[in-house]
Amino acid sequence: RTAHGLRRPPTMLSTLIRGFAGATDGRFYRVSPSFVDSALPPGASVIPRPTFAAWLRAGPLVLINTPNTIWALIAVCMFECVPYDLSRTGPAASAPLSAAFFAARLPLWLGVWLGYTLWWHATLHWFGFAERPFVAAREYRPGRVAHNLVWSVSGVVIWTGFENVFAYLWATGRLAYVDETAWSSRRGALHFCAALLLVPLWRDVHFFFAHRMLHFNALYAQVHSLHHRNTDVEPFSGLCMHPVEHLYYFACALPSLLLLTTPFALLWNGVHLLLSPGASHSGFEDHWQADAYHYFHHRYVSCNYAGTNAGFLDVWFGSFVDTLKPTDQKGCKPRPDAKATLTRPPSLEFAAYLALSAGCVLAWAVAASDVAAGAHAAAPRLAAHLAVLAGFGPVAAASAVTGITRSGGGAPRGGPLKTGLLVLAFF
Repeated sequence: RTAHGLRRPPTMLSTLIRGFAGATDGRFYRVSPSFVDSALPPGASVIPRPTFAAWLRAGPLVLINTPNTIWALIAVCMFECVPYDLSRTGPAASAPLSAAFFAARLPLWLGVWLGYTLWWHATLHWFGFAERPFVAAREYRPGRVAHNLVWSVSGVVIWTGFENVFAYLWATGRLAYVDETAWSSRRGALHFCAALLLVPLWRDVHFFFAHRMLHFNALYAQVHSLHHRNTDVEPFSGLCMHPVEHLYYFACALPSLLLLTTPFALLWNGVHLLLSPGASHSGFEDHWQADAYHYFHHRYVSCNYAGTNAGFLDVWFGSFVDTLKPTDQKGCKPRPDAKATLTRPPSLEFAAYLALSAGCVLAWAVAASDVAAGAHAAAPRLAAHLAVLAGFGPVAAASAVTGITRSGGGAPRGGPLKTGLLVLAFF
């Protein structure tokens, strides 16, 4: 206060400190986003209409006043404390899918993911750090949590496979990269800073198009519906996906394949991919990473495909929803989520599609491993065919199985022109 007792206006520095890492007024729990009217039931407040201009303005602060701060610190610590071994004699150089590489990296990723997500699950669902669940009468079901854990762990395994392939390409000289030991140079510092800033922004855009694609009938029926078994979400439901969905979700690593980058860019991408879904699927409105925007997507399915930061894409494509439907305005009623369990045997349709899609990817994996082991020489045409099979085979298989079983659902809003633009933009 001034000498006359008047309150000083907040400085830019104090504003940044109070909003550090996404906090609200310096608090992390039992505090809701600024647009929330606490007199209304959770989810009944109106989310401000997101704009492209606001997304651009927020870009330079993406590492200061958002949860990206925490995830970036975790990524830097991992990169410094457990660096990649890209030597010619290291496990990464032996094969694109190496047991030695998995033995070294999978426990690391499992530990980081489980520790972070378990923190959110425990603080919110066990210890009551938040007080405004979107579904007040929810029933805590250990069986559903176990279901989410199993499918999430499969995702961590698949990400480790992605990481193994990239490390193999780097270690064998097949893919150029900026040496991480060059951080002290201007070039290395620029690559490092560019990765820190641009990965979260790229994630925003990629997530919308990959997610929207998964809501077309065949892919939703065979793939994305597993993620939507959770309508009353909890942190372990964030990464709970069908293995095919993990393939397209982790395709966000594409820039590390096409651009000359530091391996840190891939690791930072992986940390973001594995950790960010936890709190955004918390099921609560009053904490520092609360995400009513994505909760509406799980509640109503055909809306809010983007993450909160890139909601302008939903505005552009006509899928933006800013509050609960009138029937839920007095409070969301619980839903059974009966399929989110491991006790019910999978349907023949589910098992058939899982086997077909696995075959598409395994054909590439076996051939790549044989070439790496020197069993036979690489044939460019065969390699291209196997790559197409791994990338597009699961989509074709989903269309075939859905056509035979006549299942479907989850198609996004929008006419054929918008649908065509979305598919073209993603591929």
